[in-house]
Amino acid sequence: MHPLLNTPIMLFLIILSPFLLAEPPAEEIDPVIVSADLYKVLLENDHVRVVEYQVPPGQKDNWHTHPAKISYIVSGGTLKITTADGSSFVVQENAGAASWFGAVGKHYGENIGQTPVRIVFVEIKGAEAEKDDLERFRKITPPP
Repeated sequence: MHPLLNTPIMLFLIILSPFLLAEPPAEEIDPVIVSADLYKVLLENDHVRVVEYQVPPGQKDNWHTHPAKISYIVSGGTLKITTADGSSFVVQENAGAASWFGAVGKHYGENIGQTPVRIVFVEIKGAEAEKDDLERFRKITPPP
C-alpha cells in the first residue's frame, strides 16, 4: 500500500469523499415570499401551512419550489409550468380535484387560460420529500 494511503488524514478523506462530491440539497424558494401578490397564508401552525394561490389570466408567478403538499383546485383553468431546465408543459386544473405531491423543484406557473385559477395547498410540515415530484405533476394532466 502507498505510504500516503496509510495516513489517518488520507483515510479520512477517502471515507468522506462521497459526501464531499454529493450534490447539495435543492434550494427552497417560498412562493409566499417571492410571489406575495398571488399566494396568501390562510393558516399556519406546527403541523401544516395552508396557502391559497390565485392567478388571473395572463399572470405568472416567480421561480419557486414546494414542499410535500395536498393540492385542492377551487377554480380551474389552464397553467403553463416552466421548469429550471427551461422545459415547460401545460396542465388543465379541474375544479374539485385534489392531489398529493411530494416536494416539487424550482419552477414557475403562468395562467395561459381565460379564467382565474384558485388552488389551496396544504403543506405538511415534517413530511419527508422523497423526490422532486415535478415529473408526476407533468404526467397527471395531459396537454389539451
